Amino acid sequence: MDEAINRNISRKQTVIFISGIVIAILFPFVLSILIRYPGNNPADKIFYSRFTFWAEVLLLMLYASKAEHRKLLIWNEKKTDVGFFLASVIVLYLLSWVCSIVGAVPRFFGYHENNGLMKKIVMLLVGRHWLIFFVCFTAGVTEELIFRGYVMTRLSLLFKNKYLPIILSALGFSALHYGYKNLHELIFAFLIGIIFGIYYQKYRNIKVLVVAHFAIDFINMEMLTHFYKLMK
Repeated sequence: MDEAINRNISRKQTVIFISGIVIAILFPFVLSILIRYPGNNPADKIFYSRFTFWAEVLLLMLYASKAEHRKLLIWNEKKTDVGFFLASVIVLYLLSWVCSIVGAVPRFFGYHENNGLMKKIVMLLVGRHWLIFFVCFTAGVTEELIFRGYVMTRLSLLFKNKYLPIILSALGFSALHYGYKNLHELIFAFLIGIIFGIYYQKYRNIKVLVVAHFAIDFINMEMLTHFYKLMK
């Protein structure tokens, strides 16, 4: 039986799950502050900051094993054929454009978007295709393992309502992007979190989400850097 539907957990287990969720959400914020050494090349800071997420996945794997006595991924992975896998990735990518359009709605009502930090990041990544690949690959793998693979499944153990874990994990995922200080990015990340959460709950295939997440970030970042070069 799928572990995620077993809700007969003790108070001690509840505390352990909540602690793990707090660690998962707060760890990248804390560690990213600690590694911000002055004088480093901005591109190097982007590169080294990505290891924060790999470190968090390792920490959560250890926490799940030692504190929870479970695997990191507690939902049994469902196998899919190649056609369904590719179709899922394509549909999720197309839905990301819908999320982007919805995220831009506040602009139509006169909201002035702060794109300063995003522009600086794009400028730093221009011509650095290897860094774009590494950043997007890291995001695709680690963020899905953290927010869908760990946070959402543990929330599913704590709440009977099957939609609440999706919403809460999406909020945490959106909060991760707060550093951009960009409302469009926050809305976009929240909506993507909802869609990916629904997909994972229904189809239980984290690999699809990893590939789709990577594709969304990589294609969008390559397009942004390309357009920036044309505008220079």
